[in-house]
Parts: sequence; structure tokens; C-alpha cells
Amino acid sequence: MSIPVILLLLFCSLGHGQGIPGRVGVGLKERKLSVKDAIVKALESNLELEVERANISFAEAAITGAKGAFDPVVRWLPGVQSRNNPTPSVLVSPDGKLSENFLIQNVSIGQRTPWQGASLRLDFNNARQTTNNPFTSLTPYTNSQILLGFELPLLRNRPIDRDRAQIRIRSKQLDVSRTDLEIRIIDVVTRVESAYWDLLAARDNVVVSQEAVGLAEEQLARTRRQIEAGTLAPVELAAAEAELERRRDTLFASVALVTELENVLKNLLLGDRKEEMWDEAIIPGQGPTEQLPDFSAWREAVASALSRRPELRQNVQRREQNDIELELNRNQTKPLVNLQVGYSTAGLAGALNPVENPFVQSNRDLYARVNRLSLMAGLPPLIPPGGGGAAPGFLGGYGQVLSNLFGGNFQSIQAGVSFDLTLRNRAAEAAVAQSVIAERRLKLQRQQLEQRVETDVRNSYQSLQSGQQRLAAATASVRAAREKVESETRLFNSGESTNFLVLTRQNEYAESRRRELLAQLEINKSLAQMRRAVGRTLENFGIQVR
Repeated sequence: MSIPVILLLLFCSLGHGQGIPGRVGVGLKERKLSVKDAIVKALESNLELEVERANISFAEAAITGAKGAFDPVVRWLPGVQSRNNPTPSVLVSPDGKLSENFLIQNVSIGQRTPWQGASLRLDFNNARQTTNNPFTSLTPYTNSQILLGFELPLLRNRPIDRDRAQIRIRSKQLDVSRTDLEIRIIDVVTRVESAYWDLLAARDNVVVSQEAVGLAEEQLARTRRQIEAGTLAPVELAAAEAELERRRDTLFASVALVTELENVLKNLLLGDRKEEMWDEAIIPGQGPTEQLPDFSAWREAVASALSRRPELRQNVQRREQNDIELELNRNQTKPLVNLQVGYSTAGLAGALNPVENPFVQSNRDLYARVNRLSLMAGLPPLIPPGGGGAAPGFLGGYGQVLSNLFGGNFQSIQAGVSFDLTLRNRAAEAAVAQSVIAERRLKLQRQQLEQRVETDVRNSYQSLQSGQQRLAAATASVRAAREKVESETRLFNSGESTNFLVLTRQNEYAESRRRELLAQLEINKSLAQMRRAVGRTLENFGIQVR
């Protein structure tokens, strides 16, 4: 029987062929899967990519949190106070106890702005007070005040401060997270390709092992026939049976390897251990049909990789982030000089105090006696002075308070500069030194990455070239080994060869087949590594990172 006929009889799907053991966790259902289908499935469900996407969402939330430093803050401070203080003067209180009650309603709004570090503040204070002090003209009375404050840094914190730096740093961290996702996608795609080609090679290896078992079974049958015919010694039967069992052992090991590699691929593709694909046999398609690159153009490939590799772009992003930190730390070494400007307006109104002060009360009896004497003398009466009172514009309720607040002439303006000099300021100087060291470290890492890119491109091109050469040699070896098996089998049938030589030729043929599979596997995996090395993995499969 010729080799092609044997291959036709032996080839079948794993798990359905005669003499192939069942596989743990894999049923009869099969799923045909191309390498592109596998990549799409991985991009949809791979847990590593989901983690990276969560990191991006986390970075976006961090930016929103950093912007929260510029959210306006509204504060409401209602309160009541009741004071009863002893006083040593009867002029303040006839019974020696000064009683005051306050009802407070204060509201303030603070707003930091990203413009030059400026900040604004608006306060609206209201206090209603009652007192038993007879020298207070109004009781109860309400005092309202509006204060507007503006503060502007002149040196430290003007071009940049910690909160504005955090927003910029968080934005760079978002870019880093997005690049991390791109790097992880490339890594997952490359690993999926590698696992896919490993599985394809492992399944083909099962076919080779199954073919070797079939050849051994045929040789055992021929050996038995010749022993029965008396043309071969009975001892040859044991040799043929031993070789058959050895090949069966190899077949069982190759089937187990298929299951292991299939589980590796499923782990990359699936996001839940309960998905149906775990119980299905994956049937890979054929190997890649793309043309191999021009091996002499590896220098151009290196130049392209240096401009495309996301690791290098991420290094630039980290350096930009460090530049922001360096700018902030250098700014913190400056003195803190702030311009402060304030404007305020006030309003007051209330009811007249019905209690006269002691001076007015004591003078009334005196003026009454003088007026009686003046009347007897024919003189006009004297008009006693008032108890003090209040200006007419201060009499009224809360409406009068607001009228005085916005329409009166009770405005105040202030301006000044505050100076805050930190002697030595070792914390800021140390932070600057750390940022400078980090900048130097990132430059060194850039050189390392560029060398790694150079190495990756060189190695991937060398692997492709070696794989191509090995495949050509292995294919020629398979052809020659097949002819030797057929020739040795014919000689054995005519009694001109031995059982040992036939089995040896069969083993050589199986080994040539495996070398051919390994050479093709090396090419397939090297193509994936080459695309990764030159930064064309996503472009090759039409993947866009969003």
C-alpha cells in the first residue's frame, strides 16, 4: 500500500479516529476557527484586555477627580448665640448683666480658577442682634455684609500649581494607559497567533503519529505473514510489536499535547470558564499565505519599527509626564508672593431702642425743674436733648438692610501683597533633583528600548530566514524518506530486507515529517514576532485601538 493511501485512511478529526483516546473535557462538537476569528474572539473576551480597559476607565475617572479641585465650594453657616456676661458698669446694664442674642445666617462661595492660579471668594454675612445695653440706639438690628476677595499668585503657583499639574499628569497617565492597552492587544494577538500555530502543529503531529502507528501495524501484519510462511524468524514478531506500542505511546502523548495547547488557546480567547467553547474541539485552518519579507531590508525594518513601536511612544509620554513634574517642582522653589484684593459693602437697619440711657433719664428731672422756674420767670422752656436715636436711613426691617447694603455708601476696598519665604526649602529642592534623575533614567530606558527593537527585528528576520531554509530542507527530507520507506518495504516483501530496516526507515520518515512541521511552525510564529517587532501587528489585522 502506498504512503498517500495510508495518509488518506488515517487522517480524521481528533477524537473520532480509531485508536485515538478521548480527550478530557472535549466532546464531539467541533468548531472550525481561522486565525483571524481567534484574534477577534480574543479581543472581545480576553480578560487581560478587560483589565487594561478598566485601567483606562480608572485613568479617565482620575482626570475628572483632579478637575474637582476647581469645583466651587458653597458654605452655609447658620447659627444662634445667646450671651449673658457680667458687667462692672451700671451704664452698660443697670442690673450688671449684659444680655445679647444673635441669629446668624452666613453664606460663602469659593472658586479656584485654572487661570494663573487665581482664586475668588464671595461672602454674604447676616447677623441679627438684640441687647439690653441702653446705649445701643437700635435693638433688634440686622447687620449684613458682602465681601468679595481676589487672590493672584505672583511667583510660586502662578504658571503651575499642584492641582493644575495633577490634571496634566492625569491626562498623560490616560495616554499611557491607552498605550498600555495597545501594547497588551499586540501581546495578546501575538500570543493567540503563537498558540494557534502551536495547536495546528500539534494536531498535524497527531496525524504523523497516527500514520506511524498505521505503518507499524502494517509492518506487524507483514511480519506475522512471513513468520507463518517460515521466511522470517519468530523473534522478529516481538520487535515489531514493541515498536508498535512505542509509537502508540507517542500517539497518546501527542493527543495529550493537543489538549494542553488547545486549553492554552481557549484561555486566551474566552472570558468565562462556563462558555461552550471549552467543551468543543477547535479545528484550526491552514497556515498563513502571506509573502515573506525581503531579508536584506532589515535595516529599513528597524527604522520603521523605531517610529511605530508603542513602547517607544509610551516612553515619550512618560517623559512628558516627568517634564510636568519637573516644572512644578522648580516652581515650588520660588517664594510665595500673592496679590490680595478685597471689596466689601455693608448694610444696617433696626428698631429704636425703647429704653433711654441713664444720662437722658437723669437729665429729664433737671430739665423739668428748670422749665418750671423758667415758666414762673416768664422765660421760654428749655428743650432737653434726645436719647441719641439713629439716622433715619437705619430705621426699618431687612428690606432697609438690603437697601443700605446695595444703595448706601458703606463700601470698603483693600489691596495688599503677602510674602511667604520658606528658608532652604529642601523638600522642593529634593523634588527637583528626583525629577532630574527620573528624566535621565527615562532617557536611558529609551536607549534600552531602541536596542531591544533592534534586537527584536534582527532576531525575527533571522528566524524567518532560518525557518524558510529549514522548511526547504525538511520538505526534501520527507520526500527522500518516503521513497526510502516504500523501497525498503518492497525489499522486505521480497525477502531482501529486514524488519529492523523497515521500521528504521519508517521512523526516519516520521522524524522528517515532524521536522517539516516544526519548520513550518517556526515560520508561522516568526511571522507573528516579525509583525510585532516592526510594529505592524494591529495594521496587519485591521485593529484600531479606541
